Amino acid sequence: KFGSVVTLITLTCASAWTIPSKGSIKTAASAVSRRDAWVQSISTATLLLTTTTNNPALAAVPSVDELQRLQKGHSRVSYLLKNWDSLTQQCNTKAMSDTEAKQVIRTEGGGGGFGCEKTPLVVQEYMGYKSVNDPLYKIDKLLVRAAPLASDDVDYLDLVESYREFADNSAMMAYTSSWGEANPNGSKETIDNYLDQTKIDVVKAEKMLRKLLQYLDLPVLDPSK
Repeated sequence: KFGSVVTLITLTCASAWTIPSKGSIKTAASAVSRRDAWVQSISTATLLLTTTTNNPALAAVPSVDELQRLQKGHSRVSYLLKNWDSLTQQCNTKAMSDTEAKQVIRTEGGGGGFGCEKTPLVVQEYMGYKSVNDPLYKIDKLLVRAAPLASDDVDYLDLVESYREFADNSAMMAYTSSWGEANPNGSKETIDNYLDQTKIDVVKAEKMLRKLLQYLDLPVLDPSK
């Protein structure tokens, strides 16, 4: 029985991405967007898993403890934004890992010495891209499992996809910023520009997380490290 469910899910998801033949396309307006296809396939898969399978690991919606990951993760992202300048740079310190030391960017700081150094990679720590123990580590998978708890699962899953895009972009831009001066034609201005874009993506991701908490009727926690 479980095998047939997996097969049906696979066929459902695959059909959402099937490219229609030339003769079947009537107008450009009738084409389903990629995001719509993703939402439709995931929504159908979630429904099948929660109603027809006997496998608890796949079918079960997140527990209360698991959902707290979302609350704690959002709290940490809010903390990051509230303390952005102090968290994305270090001043007068050498305490950092070898990887961070290679990627950290030297900026002008008064009086010589080490001054202040930009640390864009800290963004990845707060967004769940550095440790499996972070509350937001692969949180999109948990969010998909939580779809049956949402008041409107289609809009909810659209928000999940938007959050994933902004979170991925923030991690990518943070990494790009960390090498901004080391790259050819790089400069401190390049670092700052990439870091500014990183912050924009983090702000958007935070808004998506806040909305997802509302869909799941979960309280928003105060910003916390």
